[in-house]
Amino acid sequence: MESNAKQPPKHSARVDRQRQTFAPHLRKWLVRHGRGVHTSFMCGVAHRFGDFAAGLVLAWLIARR
Repeated sequence: MESNAKQPPKHSARVDRQRQTFAPHLRKWLVRHGRGVHTSFMCGVAHRFGDFAAGLVLAWLIARR
């Protein structure tokens, strides 16, 4: 009786070669831009939190009035 289960795809040598050439480029990019990406993300989080806090203060002032 035949199995209906799907067989995992077989990776060709081309895919392995592409992965071997892409991985070092990705590591270099992360080293070069990693700190900048993290910093910009944290600035974005701080900006969103500041907007939320300002809105909360305004809502509290209006409700208190």
